[in-house]
Amino acid sequence: MFISTCLFILVMLYVSPNNVDAGILDPFNWARSDNIEIASLPFIPWLPFENETRCYDELGCLNITRSWFHLINRPLNIFPLPRFVINTRFILYTRANPNEGAAIRPNSESLTDTIFQSEKKTKVIIHGFIDTILANWVKDMKDELLKHDDVNVILVDWAGGSLPLYTQATANTRLVALELAYLLNYLIENLDMKAEDVHLIGHSLGAHLAGYTGSLVPNLGRITGLDPAEPYFQGMPPHVRLDPSDANLVDVIHTDGKGILLLGYGMSQPCGHFDFYPNNGKEQPGCEIAQTPLIPLTVIKKGLEEASRVLVACNHIRSIKLFIDSIGSQCPYIAHQCSSYKDFMNGKCFICKPGTTQCTIMGYHLDSSPMFEETDISKRQFVETIGSKYYLNTGKENPFCHRTYRISIELAKPSIAETWVQGFLKAFILSPNGIMQIDLTPSGDVKLEHGTTYTTVVTHPADLGGNIKKIEMNWEYDMNVLEPRTLCLLWCNDHLYIKKVYIDEMEFPSRE
Repeated sequence: MFISTCLFILVMLYVSPNNVDAGILDPFNWARSDNIEIASLPFIPWLPFENETRCYDELGCLNITRSWFHLINRPLNIFPLPRFVINTRFILYTRANPNEGAAIRPNSESLTDTIFQSEKKTKVIIHGFIDTILANWVKDMKDELLKHDDVNVILVDWAGGSLPLYTQATANTRLVALELAYLLNYLIENLDMKAEDVHLIGHSLGAHLAGYTGSLVPNLGRITGLDPAEPYFQGMPPHVRLDPSDANLVDVIHTDGKGILLLGYGMSQPCGHFDFYPNNGKEQPGCEIAQTPLIPLTVIKKGLEEASRVLVACNHIRSIKLFIDSIGSQCPYIAHQCSSYKDFMNGKCFICKPGTTQCTIMGYHLDSSPMFEETDISKRQFVETIGSKYYLNTGKENPFCHRTYRISIELAKPSIAETWVQGFLKAFILSPNGIMQIDLTPSGDVKLEHGTTYTTVVTHPADLGGNIKKIEMNWEYDMNVLEPRTLCLLWCNDHLYIKKVYIDEMEFPSRE
């Protein structure tokens, strides 16, 4: 039914002489080519016109070819709104002016060495759909960047293009990318800024906008995509979305990849050199429906704007919070390359050998991972990691970074033990840092077979540092009346027999 509806709408848009314009999406006919002949319309409605091009003065031109269309993934393509409507602005902050930004633009006296210091690295923050640079997270990220490093921070304000309907906003990102690329190339050519010193940080639509920009700026240093938007991008060719070719280093944090039909706004598809999936990249701890009673408290602490974001797009904005926390955190977000989240949770991807890409740091300090030591990022392609997935678990509130432990429990098999038992297991670990209480069955009861080894990966804010004084285990047998085999009555033995417990803390090979 959905496909039929889409086809009907597209046929009306392309075939009906009264509906050649974009209709309510574009009442002023800004988003269509200037010279369209009805007779030349293709029979298949989702195929575009050939040689549809629109130019934007010194910025260059945009076109819509067949590769930008897909019956399901991207059924409708239009041109951006005019430049004066989007009104893209660039606001520069430095340690000299951390609170009052300076508006800059190419070919202007506003760009001088005294304001923009080209010898320093440049961080560019790009907001997404229905967002502005006035959002709390933009200020928080800018402040953290300036606190941690003496850099230029440029905010890209494209609110005039991010607020229309989503289809129009996706089109507007291409024109904003032309604007940003023109500014960056101007800084490179006239103020001796190094392209490899530029780091674009984009959220949602802003991530793909960063990708378009990177394709226009040769040798761009790095792009960080924070939960890149899924609709109109997932499953599309690389030039339509963020992809590894857009910068020397492209890293992506996926936090809301359930799929748009399940109200997941982010991509699940890998689209960088390093793709991180905290908590499997779909549902983030603390974002469950059960947490909605916390909304009034968020209103009091952070304001109505933040509360509305948490309510509507908690998983989607978690990527932002994780990245901001990673900037100044002393806790490394260590992630593991693994074939699946299930294998990661079962402890099958816990080894990190020196000189390999088995583990790395998620977030701001990715380029300080051991694999980057004595490596020129601009010359390394990281081909071996493209398409791979890196997993880690985080906490439900700030600070989100937790230490990662693999706990293996070797079960004994005395003659009095049942073949298997089912229930819940907790560990109490005594260390110099205090007592750690860890739930070893967070997903519910588990079936444990005596004589085997049960392994799981858990996280905790505390760092054991390899010093454990004592471990106590708490076992609770679980009987389910709907499963007669789990009933343990009279002569049944519901005890769990443990022989040994092994605890490994994830650390980088370079650490002692």
